[in-house]
Amino acid sequence: MIEYHLPVMAKECAEYLNLRAGGIYIDATVGGGGHSRYFYEKEPEIRLFAFDQDDEALSQASKTLENYNPVFIKSNFRHLRTELALRKISAIDGILFDLGVSSHQIDEAERGFSFDKDAPLDMRMDRENELCAKQVVNEYEVRELRRIFKEYGEDNLSARIARTIEEERRKQSIETTGDLARIIEQVAGKGSKESLKTKVRIFQALRIYINDELNALSFALQDAINILAPGGRIVVLSYHSLEDRIVKNTFRTAEQDCLCPTSIINCICDHKSQLKVLTKRPVLADKEELQQNIRSRSAKLRAAEKKGE
Repeated sequence: MIEYHLPVMAKECAEYLNLRAGGIYIDATVGGGGHSRYFYEKEPEIRLFAFDQDDEALSQASKTLENYNPVFIKSNFRHLRTELALRKISAIDGILFDLGVSSHQIDEAERGFSFDKDAPLDMRMDRENELCAKQVVNEYEVRELRRIFKEYGEDNLSARIARTIEEERRKQSIETTGDLARIIEQVAGKGSKESLKTKVRIFQALRIYINDELNALSFALQDAINILAPGGRIVVLSYHSLEDRIVKNTFRTAEQDCLCPTSIINCICDHKSQLKVLTKRPVLADKEELQQNIRSRSAKLRAAEKKGE
């Protein structure tokens, strides 16, 4: 069977989750089901709840996991706690977040995630959402476009690209990924490594903004920590610095006993340590996986364990 999306560091994810029979586990971004299938192969007696906001991903995951019995939930992981509460789940033993866009979504031209394939500007992970990339590029003010590109893409050419977009859309609507890529090339040049990086950053920035990925991540991470049972594990795979920074800082804060400024002698915040961080540095893919799965090159794995009550 051809993989819908080759799971990154599946072995390491399973080891850090410390799977056990009868435990309740969450795949917060099931995608094609690759990670979940690996978990079932390692421990068939787990109870698994599989989230995804992409209908196509859920359809593929149901095929991948047809020999098992997960509960599929069509939802963004920001609604994790609510969706589990509806199913009378108040505590879990482990959760995996595999962040970003899947290789299948990138390869599927009509989704509009890739500048390598000329397709309608879309970039919605959940196609029921109203906001798409075409609206943002054609309707947003230059100042807001610049903010999006700079904040979520961290690109130094953000201002110039935003102004060039405004100039071009006055002539005609920007309809496709190819249109946008050519506009970026007017500013960053064509064919160079730096030009390629700029296109990656601008497309990434639009995708993150349209799907509200960073806010959803911050919200979901804290919810996940709160509903972990003592000894439960949280594992996160991130693929760029903005995601990894949120994960690192959330884990660091959750590990601390006090968040008061150092100038305050006696703690007044009442913050209690919730986690023990298991990965002081992010875990990276080994050489064998790097050769087999190009997506693993940018992956960083962080894991933590819920402390006893």
